[in-house]
Amino acid sequence: MNGRMNEREGIATDQGKMDGPRSMKRARAARHRRLEIRRIRSSRSDGQDLEQAKRARRERRGCEQECLLSGSDTGSSEPLMTSSSSSEDLEGIIRAGGSVPSGILVAGGWEDAEAGMPCRSHGSVSLCGRRREMEDAVTVAPGLVVAGGEARFDFFGVYDGHGGAFVAQACRERLHRIVASEVERRSGGGGDVDWKEVMEACFEEMDGEIVAEERAEAKTIGSTAVVAMVGMGKVVVANCGDSRAVLSRGGVAVQLSSDHKPDRPDEMHRVEAAGGRVINWDGYRVLGVLATSRSIGDHYLKPFVISEPEVVVTHRTERDEFLILASDGLWDVVPNDMACEVTRRCLYGQSKKQLLGGGGDTRGAAEAAAMLAEMAMGRGSKDNISVVVVELRKAYSR
Repeated sequence: MNGRMNEREGIATDQGKMDGPRSMKRARAARHRRLEIRRIRSSRSDGQDLEQAKRARRERRGCEQECLLSGSDTGSSEPLMTSSSSSEDLEGIIRAGGSVPSGILVAGGWEDAEAGMPCRSHGSVSLCGRRREMEDAVTVAPGLVVAGGEARFDFFGVYDGHGGAFVAQACRERLHRIVASEVERRSGGGGDVDWKEVMEACFEEMDGEIVAEERAEAKTIGSTAVVAMVGMGKVVVANCGDSRAVLSRGGVAVQLSSDHKPDRPDEMHRVEAAGGRVINWDGYRVLGVLATSRSIGDHYLKPFVISEPEVVVTHRTERDEFLILASDGLWDVVPNDMACEVTRRCLYGQSKKQLLGGGGDTRGAAEAAAMLAEMAMGRGSKDNISVVVVELRKAYSR
């Protein structure tokens, strides 16, 4: 009997030696499961279910991002920016090395400025960011039209929708075609063009097309619009809403559009003169509803909210470096001068070779647009983010 007990003990001892590694693996697996359960419970305690927690993680990794034009994934999965002070933001870009984070698709083009092309390169990126839905839209249309003695004009547009994506998408598909048709009708392909009249007529026509839509929900949807016609001798900017165009000239940020905020004194006076009110309800809003005083669409708020753009015609100089068009998802958290400094370093700075993995990459403007979008995310932007960078200068020297 003692022999059988010793035999069993020996078998148990041998089995324990065999199960040792297995037990350790099972213990590690159980610990991982407990940690995961804790993370899930923590997410739920903050008012998020499991799916929302997964969505939040994907957003932080830059996975819920949308590019409106085809591009290529450049690879790095490390975030480029973190929330910090202005100087740290700039230095963070330089230290980041690498290129655009995985999941951000950038769109861009490269042109020959010496062959009569208005810009050297252009790039765009449009991200859903921390919003549940994507309501921004971007249009890039090189060589759209010939007008006013210029070789040609390139068209760039950023549209920031609200209440839905319908109006922004309609502007993306139609507004540049309306502009081309109107310019050709007025100039016949040559002669001077009254850009203020052209842009006002085009925005009015675009707004009229939205009115003509028989969809009931279209009446409560709108979009801001900032567009730029870039020629060899001038840049024409038309703005309706709180998106913005900024030109870098000789190292100085020059704002080419003025945000249409309801608390802007002249806009508040216009709204009140039309019989409306500007109410401070979680920020200044027209009738306590809309945080911009001009837009395309939003017909339930007319005549207080209008679609008439403000138009600025700027003659180009040799000091003009680049143009940035972006929705307020960028401008709410990134000042003009910081956006220009980041773009300048991407395009012309000593860090270009490091940032672009050896230099010679023809997507410099697209990389700059993606840098700005990622920077806005890092600085806490809660909106959709759309950015277009237009490189105007072929060579740069301080």
